[in-house]
Amino acid sequence: MKILHTSDWHLGHQFYKYERDEEFQYALRQIVDIVSREKPDAFVLSGDVFDSPTPSTVAQRCFTQALLAARQACPAMAIIVIAGNHDGKSFLNVNRELWALADVHIVGLLSRSDVGEEELGRLASDVEVLRRKFDLDSQIVRVGDKGIVVAVPHLYDMAYPYLLNPEAPAGQRRKQYFCSLMEYVDSQNPARLPVVLMAHLAISSSDLSWHDFGMVGGLATTPQSDFGTQYDYLALGHIHKPQNIVSDGRLARYAGSIIPISFSEELPHSVSIVNVKAGATTADDVAEVVIDPLYSLLTLPAIPLPFDQALQSLDVVEPDRKCYLRLHVVVDGENPLPPDALVQVRNCLKGKMARFCEFKIETPPELAKEGQSVIADPSQLRGMTPLQVAEYASPTPLPMDYRDMFAQVENFMEQKKERDGE
Repeated sequence: MKILHTSDWHLGHQFYKYERDEEFQYALRQIVDIVSREKPDAFVLSGDVFDSPTPSTVAQRCFTQALLAARQACPAMAIIVIAGNHDGKSFLNVNRELWALADVHIVGLLSRSDVGEEELGRLASDVEVLRRKFDLDSQIVRVGDKGIVVAVPHLYDMAYPYLLNPEAPAGQRRKQYFCSLMEYVDSQNPARLPVVLMAHLAISSSDLSWHDFGMVGGLATTPQSDFGTQYDYLALGHIHKPQNIVSDGRLARYAGSIIPISFSEELPHSVSIVNVKAGATTADDVAEVVIDPLYSLLTLPAIPLPFDQALQSLDVVEPDRKCYLRLHVVVDGENPLPPDALVQVRNCLKGKMARFCEFKIETPPELAKEGQSVIADPSQLRGMTPLQVAEYASPTPLPMDYRDMFAQVENFMEQKKERDGE
């Protein structure tokens, strides 16, 4: 089964308050061209369709036009979309019946069945409980005689349903859910067609170096072993860096974001074309197709310099170059950032297409605090979690109890964000 795997569109995202609608449309037109050229059997979009649970009308229109154009480019192709942590789950789900008319399968939430606890109590296996609790057919998409796609929307760890054991901890519930789901899919696949499992989460062994979004890296990572072995390709979203992960002979992959969402994402962005083979999918079956950015990322100069010298590096920026720009400067007692630094930068960029974003500030090592850079500009706080800010401000290492409290608050706020979005 040939699939186009994409994720993390983040439609509606603003880069340092710059509107990006033109960029998204430019990237999505390229994806539609890839669909037209490759003619995949299935198009899988693994979450974070939008950047916000309540996307703008422009972002919604961009999504609709892209999917309809993809459908027109390849009428026989199945299209499957799951919700990510940035999406409003109910918002995506509300029009799923309408999208189904265009053979587009939207899975924003788990569809629960109307079954009582007394009946569930008589069931003997996790698979039976899962089958009775949920409408699994809404998550399992058969792609003709080519294969099967299993769509699981983003769930916070505490939101995974319990099966036979209501006292099971969150991590155990997550593993029981995925393993039971895949066991059921296996029982419905006597022909042993290739199986693609879609999910939006962070695999423990993944490279998180592009990911600036707070929780990821300590609180919410999932071992690949939690998914069992009954899939042939795990189509992941959430981490923006394209990468393969292999465990127990099974291939998982992040397709990555389609345009840069932060300055940490300076490498090429792409979608993945994957030839999924039953029991034999490998990295050799994956082809990255690069998405040409309308606006590139540019940090000048390459080596940090005092402000006056760094400012001179802007002379090399061509007037018609479309880019997001940050100025790389050294700040210390002898080389402070002048009060009118922003005005000076904007004056240097007059008549140019470059969009100035921020100062990337470096501090001499002798002024750093325990290996950390001195915070000399508020923009440096943008990429820090509340825990990191507290650690920076504290004169002594934070006690473990404090660290745990910060972790609990961050987890609570992420879940509140999801509830408010619904």
